[in-house]
Amino acid sequence: MATIQLQDIDWAELWQEANGSKKQQKKNSADWDRKAESFATRATHSVYTERFLALLSPRPEWSVLDIGCGPGTLAIPLASRVKTITALDFSANMLKILHDRAATMRIENITCHQLAWEDDWKAQGIKPHDVAIASRSMAVTDLKHALLRLNSFATKRVCITDRVKYGPKDPEAFKAIGRKKETTPDYIYTVNLLYQLGILPTVDYIRLEEVLEYPSFREALASYSWMFRHLTPDEEKRLASYVRSISTTHDDGTVSVHRHHIPTWAFISWEPMNT
Repeated sequence: MATIQLQDIDWAELWQEANGSKKQQKKNSADWDRKAESFATRATHSVYTERFLALLSPRPEWSVLDIGCGPGTLAIPLASRVKTITALDFSANMLKILHDRAATMRIENITCHQLAWEDDWKAQGIKPHDVAIASRSMAVTDLKHALLRLNSFATKRVCITDRVKYGPKDPEAFKAIGRKKETTPDYIYTVNLLYQLGILPTVDYIRLEEVLEYPSFREALASYSWMFRHLTPDEEKRLASYVRSISTTHDDGTVSVHRHHIPTWAFISWEPMNT
């Protein structure tokens, strides 16, 4: 039996092969437009945001490029701690919420651009920044190209977060509705690919909350429905039953969801270099 050497493994190709089924399920900008409002509400104050910013250790002289900025989950709290932020997202509604929030808070150092990973950023006037971040936004079609692009658009540091195993999706929810949760590439592919590109990343971990709070059961259920595409009526009933089984409804109607699977994100950072 031939021995496989680490240097013989093409991690970019391996990622493409393992990610094949996921490509067909990738959410488009319209999907994120619909989720923007609820996502913004839940992401305003979170363990994830606090931990990401702590690991980032922002400096007041930095210019930051925020790729997949969403409704400003990081850009809004980061704005007062850096010089400028250029926020990119392919969802118009996400950017509108970010713009409105910034205006309400009189934040003037965030510039928004509706751009996707696949777009030509340079042609749209995007220049290299001190730091490039991609927070939970590495749902790309070509991981190697995305990493090289991040590397080329930062002069001091690149920081991304990538899924650890199942990421934000609850495998027990899939089991409850009778669907198989397919395993797709997680952060370990990213780390190995960076190493293969000659980059030595630092890896930390962000473990999210065990309990999530929602204004109502309807919103709690909606957050779980987002994990699936095209639920049948029977699957919707099964999912509702599962979410009820892990929830506590309080006298004021608010709901606490006690997660069995607690998502963890890998915080991967490196100093840009010629590759």
